Amino acid sequence: MAHNIQFTTETPSDVRPDLQEKFQIGTVPLHVHLGDDEYYDGEITQQFIYDTYKEKKILPSTSAVSVGEYQEFFQKYLDEGKEIIHVAMSSGISSTYNNACIAVKDMGAEDKIHVFDSLALSQTTAIPLYKGIEMAEDGASCAEICDAIEKMIPKLDSSFMITSLEFLYHGGRCSTLQALGANLLRLKPLINMDGGSMSVGKKYRGKLPDVYLEYIDDRFEGMDGTYDTEFACVSHVLVEDEYIDAAVNHLKKKYNFEKVIVNECSCVITAHGGKGAFGVFFLKK
Repeated sequence: MAHNIQFTTETPSDVRPDLQEKFQIGTVPLHVHLGDDEYYDGEITQQFIYDTYKEKKILPSTSAVSVGEYQEFFQKYLDEGKEIIHVAMSSGISSTYNNACIAVKDMGAEDKIHVFDSLALSQTTAIPLYKGIEMAEDGASCAEICDAIEKMIPKLDSSFMITSLEFLYHGGRCSTLQALGANLLRLKPLINMDGGSMSVGKKYRGKLPDVYLEYIDDRFEGMDGTYDTEFACVSHVLVEDEYIDAAVNHLKKKYNFEKVIVNECSCVITAHGGKGAFGVFFLKK
């Protein structure tokens, strides 16, 4: 790999810890708030958030990485002589991207730090990192990788299936009517990232293992040969292992993915998605 290139992102990109270490991907944490307590994303677990809600009825909230935190984060890599490629979660759902851009401008480092708005969330944001790292390992320059990422972002498919809208509603991500209707009818809505913002799509009914597979089939309907089969990414919040295994097998056998990268959602994603949230992310050709 080109040792002068540093790939970075935020914790809600849900890069699996072993891949962070293997590829030396830098991640900066957002903040999670539970009542009067504040944590860095990664200090607590999904289960801790869910248990706090069940026991104390405290719903989580989140806040972005500040400009100052970004400056401190980026500076350590600049001090090592690195050129930085940073892929941020969608500017339509967080101020992280804008704060990163402000930090870079204030540092006067526009020629050394390249910030991209993924228009996506969770592991969708990680896909350009994985692809960029492959290019770096093959000897591509920073400029070539940046050009490829810019072209890649509109081709990212980003969505989640939510089994309860309570957390999402509390975070201001959906209307009262949508939350009330879905919860009363036991619906499990699809949340699409359209142009970087969330919208509610199809609403599913039924048992979770069946609904997860139906959601996957819907994502790939009519897409034969129009997506990259190198890997898909699956992120989830406290979904049973057997359901995840079934989804992975489905993606490999029916949709011919060579690899499926599975990871638990960060606490920031958990704070909005709630237990049972499940997403499949991939790159269209």
